[in-house]
Amino acid sequence: ISMDELRHRMMDVTRQIRWIPAFGLERELDWLRNMHDWMISKKRYWGLALPFWECPDCHHFEVIGDEIELEQRAIEGWDTFAGHTPHRPYIDAVKIRCSKCGGTMNRVADVGNPWLDAGIVPFSTLRYRSDREYWEKWFPADWISESFPGQFRNWFYSLLAMSTVLENRPPFLQNFGYATLLAEDGRPMHKSWGNAIEFNEAADKMGVDVMRWLYCAHKPENNLLFGYNRADEVRRQFLLPLWNVYNFFVSYARLDGWEPAKDGFDPAMPEGATPRSDNLLDRWIIARINQVVNRCTDALENSDAYSATLALESFLDDLTNWYVRRSRRRFWKSEHDADKDTAYATLY
Repeated sequence: ISMDELRHRMMDVTRQIRWIPAFGLERELDWLRNMHDWMISKKRYWGLALPFWECPDCHHFEVIGDEIELEQRAIEGWDTFAGHTPHRPYIDAVKIRCSKCGGTMNRVADVGNPWLDAGIVPFSTLRYRSDREYWEKWFPADWISESFPGQFRNWFYSLLAMSTVLENRPPFLQNFGYATLLAEDGRPMHKSWGNAIEFNEAADKMGVDVMRWLYCAHKPENNLLFGYNRADEVRRQFLLPLWNVYNFFVSYARLDGWEPAKDGFDPAMPEGATPRSDNLLDRWIIARINQVVNRCTDALENSDAYSATLALESFLDDLTNWYVRRSRRRFWKSEHDADKDTAYATLY
């Protein structure tokens, strides 16, 4: 097919994908409208081998279609390559006979751009050529994710090109893109500037749950400002109140020897059945958590972690500043009664 026809086919395939944020679609279409020839070769020791063999005597070159043809044409080196993927250095051992002068042809030393390798992964790793039924089970991918700046012209582009040529189908159904991670003051992170934060250092110092919430609780189309002051803010506003209400429950439940009912335990619902209560606070907070479950389920099914965090943060404020604060006397009672047990079951 012509380059122009391929361009329009890729654009049609691109429109079948859900892009989050939605402006990702127009970014990719803009790249496809303006794409030109791509320098696909790299001079590296290891990489996806380009299937070009050249004769050093007459400079004739040939393109080998697959490993079956290569084995049939090989005059030496096949035993070295057999069992390996088509990457350097093993494939370089294979020599073939020149059809023009009878000389020995060598593979060109260059390898393919790494994004070629990344783009063919949905086919090369899923037995596209050897087990089509297995491949159909897993293709296309439901969801992929990468940052905005480069992947529209690299990974996304390569995936779309390979899939359009081979199947004329989208290689993935949803594309979740996010912006750039910057330092807290909005500057890019650089080791030479001394403001780069290494992942393991951050995980140990701020905690992985803080880091996760920091990533989730922002709009993906906005740059994420990352650092220890922002982490302290997340810890103070969300994780500490969550831990405090959990600690409140555990402390009093241990003092009273309270345990949840274990009859008919369901691992899929370890919190147990929803308590029945005449207490208005119990009924209100249970209604709120059901509301939050619905909102979070809808948000996460739509790849919208930000809206889910807003729903959870609002609920946590209601739980700590209203439910627990207004229900404390129920937990302080010296004797066990139905109201106290219901308070425990509800908070649990």
